[in-house]
Amino acid sequence: MSFLNPLYHAVAFLLTGIHKGMAHVFGANSGASWALSIVLLTVGMRLVLFPVFVKQIRNQRAMQAIQPKMKELQAKYKNDKEKLNQEMMALWREAGANPFSGCLPLVLQIPIFISLFHTLREIKPISHCTAITTAACYPKNIAGFSQHDILSAARAKIFNVPISASFKTSHQILHALGGSQGSTRTLALILTVLMGATTFITQRQLMARNGPAADTAMAQQQKILLYVFPLLFLGYGFYFPIGVLLYWLTTNVWSMGQQAIVIRRMDAPEEGPVVTPAGPAVGAKPKLPPRGPTPKPTAAPTVPPTPASKPSGTGDVVLPPGGAISAPPPRPSGPTNPARPNPNRSKKRKKGRR
Repeated sequence: MSFLNPLYHAVAFLLTGIHKGMAHVFGANSGASWALSIVLLTVGMRLVLFPVFVKQIRNQRAMQAIQPKMKELQAKYKNDKEKLNQEMMALWREAGANPFSGCLPLVLQIPIFISLFHTLREIKPISHCTAITTAACYPKNIAGFSQHDILSAARAKIFNVPISASFKTSHQILHALGGSQGSTRTLALILTVLMGATTFITQRQLMARNGPAADTAMAQQQKILLYVFPLLFLGYGFYFPIGVLLYWLTTNVWSMGQQAIVIRRMDAPEEGPVVTPAGPAVGAKPKLPPRGPTPKPTAAPTVPPTPASKPSGTGDVVLPPGGAISAPPPRPSGPTNPARPNPNRSKKRKKGRR
C-alpha cells in the first residue's frame, strides 16, 4: 500500500500539528491531548466537507422528487434500454440530480479513516523489547510519525486504555503498552456499540427528514444503508483501535447535528408579509347581540344653514359663483355730456305751486 503513503503523511502532519498545540495545555504524553487532536481533526475534515454534504442533501431531495417520472420512463421504455438510459440522463440533468453523489462524503472520509487505522495500529513496541518506556523500543517512522511522536502516542491513555489498542489486542502488547485487557475490551465494546448506534440514528434521521416513498429505489437503497452499515461497524469495530473508534464516533455525532440544522433550514418557509385572517380567531366564541328591545336610532341634530355673507359695496348685489362682476365705468360729466333734466321733478314742482 505504498501508493497511499502521501495520504498517510498528510494525515500524520495534521494530527501531530494539532497535538503540538494541545500538548501545551494537557501535556505531550497525556491521553486527553491525543484524544482532542483526533476530535479536532475530525471536526476540521467535516468543515471542509460541508459543501459536499449540503450538495448530497439537495441531490437526495432532487432524486426523490423525480421518482414518479423515473417510473414512467421505466414503464415506457422497458424494452429499449438504450433509449431509457438517454431519457434518464436527460431527466437527471434537468432536475440537477446525480444518483452517484449520495455517498460522496462517505467516500471522501474513507482515506482519513484508513490512514488513522494504519497509523494507530502500528503504534506498539518492537517484539522482545523490554525497555518500553524508551523510544528505542518503537519504530523509527510510521507513516510520517517520528519516533518521538510514536512513543508519545503509545503512552497516551483514555480511561487507562491506550489509544492504539483494540478489542483484539493481545495481552502481551497491552501489558507492554501499560494497559489491561479487561478495561481495554470494555471501552472498545462501548465505543463500538455507540459507533453502530449513531450510524443507525444518523441514517434513520436522514430518511425521516426526506421521507421518500416506501416503494422507490432510493428508499430501498437507504434501507440497505440503514441496516447494513451499523452491522458492518459492529463486526469490524472489534479490530479498530480506540483512536479510530473515537474518530468515527465524533464523525457520526457531528453528522447528526449538522444534517438536522441543514434540513431544518431547507424546510423553513420563505419569509413574507404576515396576513391576518378576517373574522374571529379559531376556537373563539362568537359575540351575540344584547337581549331586550332594540333601541331606536337617535336622530342627528339639525343645524340651521349659515346665511350667505353679503358682498361689500353699495347695493344688494349678489356675486355669481364664477367671481365678482366689475362695476361699469362712470360716465364723464362736462360739456361733452351735459346732464339731462329730470322731467318728473319739474312736474312735482308745478303741482306744489298750485
